[in-house]
Amino acid sequence: MIDDLDLDALRKTHRIGYYFRYPLRRNSFHDLRIRDKIYGHYTAKPLYGRLTPEGRVDKSAGFNGDVAVLYVPLEAKTPGEVELFISHTAPSNIQLPTGKRNWAKINEVAVRSITKQLEDNGSLIP
Repeated sequence: MIDDLDLDALRKTHRIGYYFRYPLRRNSFHDLRIRDKIYGHYTAKPLYGRLTPEGRVDKSAGFNGDVAVLYVPLEAKTPGEVELFISHTAPSNIQLPTGKRNWAKINEVAVRSITKQLEDNGSLIP
């Protein structure tokens, strides 16, 4: 369960901290529900198209359509049990015409990628 996981240690894991540089909080995660069953929790964020020469995010590049997704299975107790996915959607799906992030679409991309992974490894209960 997400409450049993050390989110600070999770973020400090290199593979995760590379994409999620800000502190992770319990309220950053959503329940992953598939057919009324909770499989775990997830959070997602859109990625910018490039880094500066110093290795920082270059926000002037805009979003490239990639979405970093963290999936925490219900049984996960350590950062090593958390899965990181990079999914893709059309860059135009990431932002609303107002310039704000389209969180509904970003979360849809996240759920779709996790669901596909669970289907592929046989973890989904029919």
